[in-house]
This record gives sequence, C-alpha cells and structure tokens, in this order.
Amino acid sequence: MAQSRGATAAGWETRILAQLEQRELRVATVAKVIQSYSRLAGKVGEFASHSRDAEARSREMQGEHERLLESYERNGGGGSGGGGGGSSGGSTRGMSLAQQRIADLERDIEAMKEERTVLYRTQGTNAQRLLDLSDKMRETDERLRQQELEIMDSHEALRRSNSKIDDLRAALKEKDGTVQILQDEMSALQLEIVQIEDRCRKLQAENDDLVKRWLQKMNSEAEKVNEVTQELELIKRKSEALSPRMGPAVFEDDQFFAVHSPPAGANAIHGASLVPRSAVGKIDARMEEVHSIAISGSGALLAVGGQSTTVKVFDAETGESVFSLSGCLKAVNHVEISTDSTLLLAASSDHTARIWKLDTGRHWKSLTGHIGSVMVAKFNHDASRVFTYSQDRTIKVWDTQRGLCVKTLFTVSSCHDFALLDSAGARIATAHVDNSVRVWDTASGKRLREASVHKEQVMSVWASCTGSRILTNSYDGTLKLVDASTLDVVAVMSAPGYRPSRNWARASLSPDGRFAMAGSIDGRLFVWDVNSGDLVRTLDIHKSAVCDALWHPTGMRVYSAEKSRYILILH
Repeated sequence: MAQSRGATAAGWETRILAQLEQRELRVATVAKVIQSYSRLAGKVGEFASHSRDAEARSREMQGEHERLLESYERNGGGGSGGGGGGSSGGSTRGMSLAQQRIADLERDIEAMKEERTVLYRTQGTNAQRLLDLSDKMRETDERLRQQELEIMDSHEALRRSNSKIDDLRAALKEKDGTVQILQDEMSALQLEIVQIEDRCRKLQAENDDLVKRWLQKMNSEAEKVNEVTQELELIKRKSEALSPRMGPAVFEDDQFFAVHSPPAGANAIHGASLVPRSAVGKIDARMEEVHSIAISGSGALLAVGGQSTTVKVFDAETGESVFSLSGCLKAVNHVEISTDSTLLLAASSDHTARIWKLDTGRHWKSLTGHIGSVMVAKFNHDASRVFTYSQDRTIKVWDTQRGLCVKTLFTVSSCHDFALLDSAGARIATAHVDNSVRVWDTASGKRLREASVHKEQVMSVWASCTGSRILTNSYDGTLKLVDASTLDVVAVMSAPGYRPSRNWARASLSPDGRFAMAGSIDGRLFVWDVNSGDLVRTLDIHKSAVCDALWHPTGMRVYSAEKSRYILILH
C-alpha cells in the first residue's frame, strides 16, 4: 500500500514538472517575441530619429536654398558686372549641388518613410501576436492555477485517505486482536465440549445401566402382574361358571353395566352387521383426553391412546385392564393392533412410533426418523410393514422386523389420516387439509390420482374390506363414499346437527360395508346406510365430543370413544 502511495505521489510530481517545463518553454517563446519586438521598436526609434534629423537637414537645406534664391534674385536684379558674373556662376553651381543634395535627401526621406511604414506594419503585427500570446499566457496561467488548486485538493484528499488508511489499520489491528481472543475462547470452548462429551458418554453409560436395571425390574413386575392376571382369569372363569346366565360386569364409579355376550352363533354370521341401539357398558380410560381406539382382529382386545404417555389395553368383552404400555415421551395420537392380535402400534407426538408385543406387554421396536409429531401409524395385513404419517408432511414405510425406514413419501400438503387400499400396503389413500383425497403408490412414491372431494378439509379416510371404496369424513359436515380407482363420489351422507371435531373426527365402516358411523362434536353418534345415504340412527349418549367409533369384527357390537376419557360399549 505504501509503494502504491509512493508511486502515486511520484506520478503527480512528474506531471507537475512536465507542465512547468511546458510553461517555461511558452514563457521563453514569448520572451523571444518580446525581445524581437523591443529590438524592432528600438530600430523604429532609430529610424524615426534619423528621419527627424533628415527632415531637419532638409528644412535647413530648403531654407538655405530659399536664401540663396533670394540672394540670387537680389544680385541679378542689381545688374552687377564681371566680378558679379563670376560670383553668379559660382552661386549657380552651388544651387545645383544643393538641389541635387536636397533631391537625394528627399529620396532618402521617402525610403525611410517607406521603411518606417513597413516597420509600423510589422510592429502592429507583432503587437497583435503579443496580445494573442498574452491571452494564451493568461489562459495558461489560469489553467496552471486551476491545476495547482486541483493539486492542493488532491494533496488534501490524499491526506484524508492516508488518515482513513491509518484508522482502518488501527481498526484491523483491533479486530485481529478480537479474532485472536475469539479463537482463544473457541479453543477453550472446544476443550470444554470435549470434556462435556466425555461426561455425556459416562452419563450415557450410567443411563444405559440404569435403563437395563429398570427394564429388569419392570420385567419382573410384569411377570408378577401376569401371574396376578392369570389368577384373576382363573377367578373370572370360576365366577362365570357360577353365573352362566349373566355376562361379566364392568364397574364405573359405584354403578356397573352388565355386558351381555353376543348371541350364540353370532361369530358365524358372515357380513351381517347390526346398528347399535344403546350403551351397555362403559370403560374408563383414566386419561385426560382420548385420541384414538383400536380393536384387535379377534375382537378380544381394545387399545386406547390419548393425552397420556401410556397406551391402555382392555379386555374388549369385560372392559378389564390388561396392559398399561409405557415408553412414549409425549401424547399418543393413534393406536393400531395387528390383524393377528400379536402387536400393538402407537404414533406419538415425540416424533416416534413404537411397537409392543401383546403376548408379554413388552416394548419391542421404536421407529425413529420423523422430525415432527407422528399423527397416524398403521400395519399392513401381515404386519411386515408399518406406515406412519408425521406433521413433517412425510409418510414413511418401515420394515417391521428390522425397524428401518425403507421408503419416504412427500405428501406436499398436510394430512389428517390415511388408509391402506390393499393387504400389502402397495396403495394408500390420504386425507388432506386442502379438501382433497390422494392415492399413492408406496413402492415408487408417486401420486397416482387426486380429487377435491369436499368443500372443507378432509378429517379421515377409511377403506372398505376389499379396498374398492373409501369413506371420507370432512369438516363440511358430510361423509362421502368414494370409488378408490377413480375417486368419483358414489354416495353422500349428512345429517342435521352433525358437526365433526376439527382435531379428532374419524368415521368408520361396518365389517360388511353396509353402514357408516361417525361422532359429532356435541356427543351424538350418527349411523348411515351406505347404499342409500340415509341416516339410520342417532344416539345421544356422550357428554363430550366423539373422537373415534369402531365396530367389533363380528359387527354385533360398537365401541365409541369420547374425548373426556370414556369409551362406551353399544349393542
């Protein structure tokens, strides 16, 4: 930077010296012209002096000539003799010589006048040149003055620039010191991080040991609970043997409802679902808020998930608690039981889906990979795959045995629910907040088709047993039966006063596909005939919004869950 400033200074000094040299050359030229003019003026003066002397001599000669003429006239007029004649001859020669001299002098005067005229003309030309040169010299002086001012300004700007450079150097030096301090602090922090990581590893090892010990303790307690459960089962069987006509009792506060078993041969009735008439039992989920319920394929177990971090499993016949499955860190949004009733799946707001084995009640797998709350989780028919949807707008397909994600689908728009359209889960239907239903190929991740089915956001989708029909439930207060292959609406169902809850509003189909059922925000349960779209029955049985309602696999019983902790059993 110093070299550049030195080069800049040398450059303007060289330019100034060159301009001064040019000015000196112009001044020298003007000085030569002035000297020539002075010499010319001197010669003109000499010529003028000579001319004046010549004129004076001419006037003297003319006066003498006039005197001689007068003398001649006087002498000739007096009639003088020989002596006078000799004198007259001498005078005549003298006059001739004088006239000759006068003529020479006049010629010299004329020549001098002509030369003086030439000199005057030359003097005028030189004077004009001198004036032009003076103007040019004045302009040059003005330019030089301007350049000197510019040079002074440049000097001032250079001084300010140097001052700024010095300030910047000082700031840079200060920042270098700050950077050095920050580097030292970063080194100290890195060392501290290393130490913290060491402590974290030690704490992790201690935590793993504590978890291992806790699991061992929980396993031992579970074994004790299983022993107690077996004893209770033995007592229950003995009690049933003593009272064969009455079914088991479900207690709620100080009252109980007798849960009557399905009629003999009900399981043998194929595809004959019944419309519920009244509540015959109540199960207390013992949680602040219920979000989802699920019934096992055999119809023996009922799973409940909600605001609690545990999943409750009840005996679907008696309403007795079977398991309280822990492991989730936040609320449970959805529960699902595999078709063979061996596994239970729960979607949690802690960004994880978890699987428990129902034969032991032990946690088996944790499916982690989402970056948002997992809202829905479902098995395919043989439970070899798990499908999860999260608020991160992705659907993930998981290998159940390995617990690994094998495919991720990006739904673009937020979903409320999805349904599998075949036993393998090769095609799924999703319910979106943009009023649309979309069908996806899970193998390729491509969207096969979509349609805007409702006027407001779609809250849930339910696939029929064959996967050819889809039941949708929307916040616009309608349920629609949709053809899964074309997404054309087959039937529309609605009822006066039906208004689903915005957050939890799942509708379901009966096992034989004849009826559709959904709960309202005011606690009423509505049942429609799918073929005609007519409302079949309205049951005002709940005290709060209905979040989920399912048919028993036999179609002879219905389980209806309200948000405020209770699940009703309806015949």
